[in-house]
Amino acid sequence: MPGRFSYSVSTTLPRDWVWALLADITNWPKFSDVYSNLHWAGTPWEAGSRLTGTLHYPIEVHGQYEIKACDPPKLIRYLSQTRESGFATETTIRLEALPEGAVIRVDAYVVGEPKVQGGAPEFRQKLTTRWFEESARFCDAQR
Repeated sequence: MPGRFSYSVSTTLPRDWVWALLADITNWPKFSDVYSNLHWAGTPWEAGSRLTGTLHYPIEVHGQYEIKACDPPKLIRYLSQTRESGFATETTIRLEALPEGAVIRVDAYVVGEPKVQGGAPEFRQKLTTRWFEESARFCDAQR
């Protein structure tokens, strides 16, 4: 069953700094314990490149993110897929500048028949809220 999910979080760090931290995937395990074993296939952040690794929350799966569009420091759009979960998600992340920081907006659209408890929208919501909340706290701590 298809599902949509939207979420936003703010940080006191300027948008360009948030982008710099987000774009460096070696920071991701510092943000949160959600991801590990991350590496690129292709040129980082270019359409068609793939970011692969292990996702540890809310379940452990090996997956990949195929970059569909990237416009630094404003936008990332990707398709995420895992064999174990039975669904795919197209996600758009927008970084919006504020006078005193930035807002990270996430919009996701889930398709497929999930093999996870609670279904794909619940999986995506848990993952998104945890990872982006922890990422925003990490950004705030860099100030």
